Amino acid sequence: MQKDNRTGLPAFDTSGRYESGLKSLVKSLQWAFAILFALIVLMLIYFFSWGGYFSVEPQQAVIVMRFGRIRDTLTTGGHWYFPYPVHRFIRVQTNQQFLKVAFQQSQVNPDEIKDSFEPGLDNYLLTGDANIVLTSWTLGYKIADPAKYYTTLATPEKPVDNGRVAEDDEVVDANGFTGRRGPRTLLRNLFRQAVLRVSATSKVDELLASGQARYSEAVQREFAKLLRAADCGIELESVVLDQVLPPAKTKEAFASVTAASTTMSTLRNQAEAYRVETANDALAREAEILAAATTYRTQTVASVKAESSYFRSILKEYRSNPRPVRMALFTSALSGALTDLGEEKFVLSSGGAKRQLWLRLNPEPKRPADPEEKKAEK
Repeated sequence: MQKDNRTGLPAFDTSGRYESGLKSLVKSLQWAFAILFALIVLMLIYFFSWGGYFSVEPQQAVIVMRFGRIRDTLTTGGHWYFPYPVHRFIRVQTNQQFLKVAFQQSQVNPDEIKDSFEPGLDNYLLTGDANIVLTSWTLGYKIADPAKYYTTLATPEKPVDNGRVAEDDEVVDANGFTGRRGPRTLLRNLFRQAVLRVSATSKVDELLASGQARYSEAVQREFAKLLRAADCGIELESVVLDQVLPPAKTKEAFASVTAASTTMSTLRNQAEAYRVETANDALAREAEILAAATTYRTQTVASVKAESSYFRSILKEYRSNPRPVRMALFTSALSGALTDLGEEKFVLSSGGAKRQLWLRLNPEPKRPADPEEKKAEK
């Protein structure tokens, strides 16, 4: 390559040997600049249009953060903000979610029943009367304050990932133990604390028999109190006690006690039903006797009053006309005495007058009535 004698630098070749290469280089640079310019224009258009637009999905909330600080919490509609790195959009699920919590004995072999519990490995509950029970629960909760939920708890970077609630982050402590850290882990630990407190003041008979509803309500109240104290934007919806069981080794003994308790309750219910039935029958019989006695008293009093009125009226007439009244009473008494006799009656009165009595012997019997005549008479 030739050099310039005055400057010592390579001299520009004026022979034209590199002219076509230089033109190709310039043309390539022009095309690259044009493409880069178009790319920058497209990026600016995207940045100021579609890049910052988003819509809030149903049962979700979107937290808008500007340079790391929360600006808005949106729950509905479509919105536009400057995109990343100016703003970040964090989606949080706000519908009701469920969490399973169980206090169960760990088993490597499901067919093997362990003779004892190992603290730190098995999950179990101690009751107030020094018994062991195993329970399983289902919690229902929702995120009432998404901003507080995201900033207060160690939530994953993306609480909702591909339309699903993200699992808590996995961490390793100083001793090398692997665990999880996040909102669901916090809820599980708070609920375990509530169950431990309530179980420690309850009796095993209540938990396995008739007191399960009160036990569940007490756990729900205690857990709601702990959740309010945490002030993490989560609202409790429901607490359901799925099952409560004694340890497998003592299940038969508890089953016998439960069966005896059930039998006792059944006999008590039968006795109570018999008592109620007997009392109702006695009350009905009492009412019947009282009603019959009242009716008899009313009828007797009315009959006595009627006889008294009749006697008074006869007495009044007798005092006025003794002979006719006496004759009328005699005739009435005689008529009543002869009512049950047959058709042929003969009454012979005493007296001094000479009287004759004619009797017809063998009277002609009455002819039975013809059925056709009876129909005609009808």
